[in-house]
Amino acid sequence: MTVTDRPGSETIPASLTVGQVARAAGVTPNAVRFYERYGVITGHRNSGNARRFTVDAVCRIKLALAAQRVGITLKESADILSGIPPMSRDLGQWVAAGEELVRIGRARIDQLQTTVNELTTLDFLQSP
Repeated sequence: MTVTDRPGSETIPASLTVGQVARAAGVTPNAVRFYERYGVITGHRNSGNARRFTVDAVCRIKLALAAQRVGITLKESADILSGIPPMSRDLGQWVAAGEELVRIGRARIDQLQTTVNELTTLDFLQSP
């Protein structure tokens, strides 16, 4: 089985190996296994007992990587992405997940800015 995004575009295998997911997501094979352990992606075993992933595993890893850069945990990313079924072409679900990650990321940035402001003034060192 293969998946095509647009007519005339290159077909992508619907079932990817750990190495294929790693290359496409820009991570190591060990990182793919790590993301699977944390529930960001879900794999299955083929008849030869090899791990296989659907093509959307690449998007899930890339979203989780971006989210990590602003302090969102893998568990939080996994929880948000778990609402999107494998191979979902429902853009609304992907947009909603992205918006939720942005909302959480902005809240983290606000928390960090508050902490930086406190460090700048050192007001927290003064007695109440």
